[in-house]
Amino acid sequence: MGRRSVEVAPVGEDLTQLIALWLEARVDAGSSPDVCARAVSDGRFAEAMRRPGVQAFVATLDGTPVGYTITTDNPFGLSPTPEVAVEQLFVCPEARRHGVAKSLLTVVLSVAERAGCEQIVSNVPTTSREANRFFARLGFASSVTRRVVGTGPLRRRLAPETAETGLELTRRRRSLRQRAFVPTRSA
Repeated sequence: MGRRSVEVAPVGEDLTQLIALWLEARVDAGSSPDVCARAVSDGRFAEAMRRPGVQAFVATLDGTPVGYTITTDNPFGLSPTPEVAVEQLFVCPEARRHGVAKSLLTVVLSVAERAGCEQIVSNVPTTSREANRFFARLGFASSVTRRVVGTGPLRRRLAPETAETGLELTRRRRSLRQRAFVPTRSA
């Protein structure tokens, strides 16, 4: 049996295929389907795709959309040479090991070379063993550990004396609920 046909095309104005794949990727990564759907319905996803330097490509396997990549130009703006960043790369589980990710990265390489970029970077989740191995096999080296925190937890760590603890917050909520619900006695 021969290798199945993988084709990669840039995403234009019609984001339908990309959105379907993006939703699948986000849910596969553990995000809530409702939260993801809200990002699409309120236009945040489409707005992000219209930012300068953002490009997306969808891969099809025998005509069926099975993967995508989203790239940006020079993500941090501080590099001395231009870079292309692979912001997201996703292949549907049933289409993995058919050359889809390599086909997507081949297009990213072409885009980088046309733009005169000397480097391609990718943020790979440390918890994704399979993705880390894939990128390492292609020669991507680890150069930085990127750590992320929400503003609330950081505030609590930086100024614990001003931030409410979970226990204090729970007590205040219960107190407010009790005041709001005052049972009436029937005689």
